[in-house]
Amino acid sequence: MNSPNLTASAAGITRRAFFAGALGLGATGLLAACGSGGDGGSGDTQPSGAAGGSEDQGLRVVALNTGQFETCLALGALPVGIALASSVGTVSDGIPDFVKDRFGSQFDLDTVESVGERQAPDLEAVAALDPDLILSNKRADPTLLDQLGQLAEVVLSNGGSEEWKADLGVIGDALGVPDQAEELLESYETRARDWAERRGSDGTVSLVRGKGDEYLMMDARALASIVAVDSGLTRPENQTFDDAPGHDISLENAADLDADWLFYGFPQGAADVTSSDSWTALPVVQEGRAFEVEVDPWFLNASVVAADRVLDDMMELIGDA
Repeated sequence: MNSPNLTASAAGITRRAFFAGALGLGATGLLAACGSGGDGGSGDTQPSGAAGGSEDQGLRVVALNTGQFETCLALGALPVGIALASSVGTVSDGIPDFVKDRFGSQFDLDTVESVGERQAPDLEAVAALDPDLILSNKRADPTLLDQLGQLAEVVLSNGGSEEWKADLGVIGDALGVPDQAEELLESYETRARDWAERRGSDGTVSLVRGKGDEYLMMDARALASIVAVDSGLTRPENQTFDDAPGHDISLENAADLDADWLFYGFPQGAADVTSSDSWTALPVVQEGRAFEVEVDPWFLNASVVAADRVLDDMMELIGDA
């Protein structure tokens, strides 16, 4: 193969436009090429079971981030390889526990091979898996993308938690199941909307996570923030910034975390923070509306699987009142 095969999603396209076919990823050509055993040229036959949930059929996919991996599982396809991000919030050999809980009975997740870390995957490990399709994103290093394109067809998602809905469509189209991707998104949005109608009231949601020895208020683009807004909730005015994924916060300005509900994930140092006078003085804490949540789905991953988990948690912890 003499030139990289890159199939990039278009920036700024709405989800509805994507599902209407306006994005033009050319997944049909990709699937046909894989089915014919060609070198990236077009063909006439799609592989059977492109995303049918069988571990023995369909595309051999390598996903270079966990959000893409989760999305493939939700669409019925088990990738053969995954690149992982190092995180103190992930404690289950790279694949988060909530993903194992959701899909462990459907797929043999132990068969998925690690190809190193997301920012610098092991190209030899990727090549050894003989992939038909590599999922990366537009934020990846161009040199890396060139190298990956010599190994297999590469489809680029947008990346970033704020793009999780559009990226669900990108991956659904790449796997040949765009209708299934749309159904997953519509199911999530319907659940969020119905819960908002049952609740009959809004409220503010504060989000804070630990990152090493830092504590960050999460911005309006965080996946958990998007889930809250989809569910008729709002963020405190001081947490609607979008200039950075998170703003540092310390015990001295812990009052900025107050809201109707507070969700936090502190992989390390939680006891030190939550037992401090500044924390216990927060009205939301005193009223019993501060909840510790799992870091991976709430603050690290970006997929419909993570969004469903965050919505489930919010519905359970906030209730319909």
